[in-house]
Amino acid sequence: MNALDLYSTRIQKTFDEDHDEIVAIFKANPKATLKLINYYKGLLLSYPATIVGLDRGVLDLDLQAEQAFTVEHDRYVFIRSPLFAFDLFAQAQYVNVRKKAASFVKFCYVEIMAERRNFLRLELDQPAEVSMTTPAGLLDGKLHDLSLSGLNVAVQDYCPLEPGSEVIISFSLTDNEQQTTFSLNMPTRLISIADTERPYCYKFAMTPDKTAERQLSKFIFQRQVEIIREIKDGVL
Repeated sequence: MNALDLYSTRIQKTFDEDHDEIVAIFKANPKATLKLINYYKGLLLSYPATIVGLDRGVLDLDLQAEQAFTVEHDRYVFIRSPLFAFDLFAQAQYVNVRKKAASFVKFCYVEIMAERRNFLRLELDQPAEVSMTTPAGLLDGKLHDLSLSGLNVAVQDYCPLEPGSEVIISFSLTDNEQQTTFSLNMPTRLISIADTERPYCYKFAMTPDKTAERQLSKFIFQRQVEIIREIKDGVL
């Protein structure tokens, strides 16, 4: 999941001035209470962390093994502390899962937009093939992640569509518990297109009927269990 989809910057002065201010606050408060937040394949992880040291703008932390594993994968973290009016975004410079240690740089003030979501949105390990019936014709793509209220589709061949366009999206998912496949034919509404590079990300909103909601709820729960198991296995 692209970290840029999770937050919005809240620059107070300039990026450099904000960064220097954040580092100065950390330096003046070496025993500060910190909470680290990240989203591994869409699953929220939130654990306390302890400051070990700060040198030349590099913040060294002791953190939970589960969070170290996920930070190593995505190379970012959000930091929350009463010291700051906003949450922080930081890039991981060094991570050691076994030692439960990590170092972070390039701090900035942000708002975590992912916290506004009403439903859990999770990535698929194997993107599902998608067929879309759009006002401009048929369009193929791969389902990247989904929730009960929306989904993201990766498309290789760009097709211009206006936000608000009604699109019928058809795809199949696997119920791992029953070892069966079920198909969905979802009416959706286009929210936006990230069209700077391939694959283009088409974001849709949807309101599933009761049958589809029940199937999707079960699938998302199973996917959540799979991700939790993957994290636990990763720190053994």
